[in-house]
Amino acid sequence: MKKRSKLIQIVFGVPLLAVLVFAIHSCSDSKAAEHGGNALMATPFVHPVQNSVDDWDEYIGRFAASERVEVRSRVNGYIESVNFKDGDIVKKGQVLFVIDQRPFYIELKQAEAEKLRAEADLNRTTSDYNRIESVKDSRAVSLEEVEQRKQIAKSSEAQLMAANARLEQAKLNLSYTEIKAPISGKISDDFIDAGNYVTGGVANATPLTTIVKINPIHFYFEGSENDFVNYNSNSNTPVAVKLSTEGEYSRAGVLDFVDNEVNRNTGTIRGRAVFDNEDLKIESGMFGRLRLMKGNSSAILIPEEAISTNQSNKVVYVIAEDSTVHAKPIKLGKLFKMKYRIVKEGLTLDDKIVTGNLLKIRPGMKVAPSEDNFKIQQNTKSVAYK
Repeated sequence: MKKRSKLIQIVFGVPLLAVLVFAIHSCSDSKAAEHGGNALMATPFVHPVQNSVDDWDEYIGRFAASERVEVRSRVNGYIESVNFKDGDIVKKGQVLFVIDQRPFYIELKQAEAEKLRAEADLNRTTSDYNRIESVKDSRAVSLEEVEQRKQIAKSSEAQLMAANARLEQAKLNLSYTEIKAPISGKISDDFIDAGNYVTGGVANATPLTTIVKINPIHFYFEGSENDFVNYNSNSNTPVAVKLSTEGEYSRAGVLDFVDNEVNRNTGTIRGRAVFDNEDLKIESGMFGRLRLMKGNSSAILIPEEAISTNQSNKVVYVIAEDSTVHAKPIKLGKLFKMKYRIVKEGLTLDDKIVTGNLLKIRPGMKVAPSEDNFKIQQNTKSVAYK
């Protein structure tokens, strides 16, 4: 009986012990849960920073060669050779085309012969005049004959001058058979292949190719009348440009020209900036985006990631003195160094801007504030971006 009684005690005692243990743990968990529910969320914040920034206006424009030349022949003839490859970088004075020179050598020889004949005529007529001039006082010849010999000598002198001019023209025409690059730059393809006849001269001359100088390269854009007031008298104003495929304004240049009048139809004025293009990656005709320095000013900056959107408004969450969270509307300015945002209105330097747990906090919620270190990196030039 005693063994049976002990067995019953064991059988009924174990479940009872389990119930007691479960109740104790439940009570403990309940208290822990109650304690945890009252814990405040640790929320990092920063104070806005006031910093000096360079302010820029932004424009879209197009690159253009700083020099552009259409290469044409000055003489008629057949193209004998083309001495460049399409798209080459050529130097000023480099021979690009050669026109058949044989007809021009013939003209040169003829001009030389005419010069020799003219020199001989001048020597003869001058000798005749000098001989008659020496005896005119003896009245062996009439004054009319002396004057006639004098005029013949003068005519021979004029013919020699004309022969010299034709010789120089023949030499010049022969030199024109070598068509040289008038500027250094990037050449297009050859419009005329070897063996074709080309027309030279001023009017209706056959175009042979084009050369553009793209280092340095120009950038043309148009601004408003206000820009005309701000920049008309400012030469060498710093600018920066980026291509459509580039993310940063890494190419620095200067504003070197502003047009002399505002377009009456559009109310805009044309400006030009100049950039180095040593890598020749910028081609004439490409589009780009330009920043033109407007001035230096002091601005309030906050981290870009601290900004939230409430419908159509931009807001930041701020922590009040009682550690409660409030949404504060702000008016944004330009992006600064691709990571900070200029705030035009809505904040003071004493505001505590929430920078973490933005998806968990709600207006009116009480939090445990934790200040972060917020400084503007000054390792690069202060530039404001739109």
